[in-house]
Amino acid sequence: MDTISIENLSKIFSTAETFAIITHARPDGDAISSSLAIFWHIISTGKQEDNIDVIIPEFLDDFSFIPGIEYLKTCPSKEKYDVVIVVDVACMHLLQGVDILNRSDCIICFDHHDETTIPFNYCIIDHKSPSCTCIIYEILNSTEKNFLACIATGLISDTNNLTLNTSNKGKEIIKALTESGVDVNFIISKLASPSRRTMELAQIAKDRGFFSGSIFCTYLTQEDLLASERNLNTVNHKSIIAEIQKSIKYDFLVFAIMNANGQWKGSMRALNSNVDLNAICNKLVTEGKFIKGGGHSYSAGFTAVGNLDDIFETMISRIQKAI
Repeated sequence: MDTISIENLSKIFSTAETFAIITHARPDGDAISSSLAIFWHIISTGKQEDNIDVIIPEFLDDFSFIPGIEYLKTCPSKEKYDVVIVVDVACMHLLQGVDILNRSDCIICFDHHDETTIPFNYCIIDHKSPSCTCIIYEILNSTEKNFLACIATGLISDTNNLTLNTSNKGKEIIKALTESGVDVNFIISKLASPSRRTMELAQIAKDRGFFSGSIFCTYLTQEDLLASERNLNTVNHKSIIAEIQKSIKYDFLVFAIMNANGQWKGSMRALNSNVDLNAICNKLVTEGKFIKGGGHSYSAGFTAVGNLDDIFETMISRIQKAI
């Protein structure tokens, strides 16, 4: 896996005719925006939209305002692609459309997670970047208006309106996008307007949560969900966490939600920069206590089975030890 120069990336993009763009399952605002930002950039270079497959089978209605959402496809339209572009995902078990990697000899990755294990040909990775769209913005340097709107949406979404892991770079990019004519306030208002259902689920989580020191733990079960929500594809866990953040003050959050297979899908947040949640999750996977896990130092996820009290106790002890 090699880091690709901007010059070589431009050459690949200019000579290729067919593209597939894929991201992680249960895509969030940064994943969708990163995918569509690249789509708009490729369109702006004169390529045919029919030759660009942005493959995201399911997404939340919350993101329906993102420019280009109508171009998303549920499955690939071609047997082979000149280039497959993977955005905002570091692990094979999270990748939506793994088989699509076999449809091209050129796989390019844009990502900002701490560790990347997928065997790409070329990569542009910056784990310090506040969003994947920030990396795409700096590398592709497009001025296309829809591209810029997607960049802003991904950045605002992944930083919870510039409150989580927001670097000076992120703030500078938002300023530049605003000066370029992007309606940042509109994007903020759309992302900050959770659905009634999200607010209901957040309230359930807040009411049953508990503190262990500065760590707030809470959860949702399958019984809390509607039948249409039980595969978790229509549950906006990031918005639920954002709602919890509005009224619960914590240094660490551990939020778990049960999927239809009886597994606990966990999301964690750290306001204490000295604790690496990604490292904790990876260690627990290595020890066999978690099935999957990883992400960022400040924001990570995990999949686990078993008694939830034991899972919470494990996380609490590891965080406290790290503190």
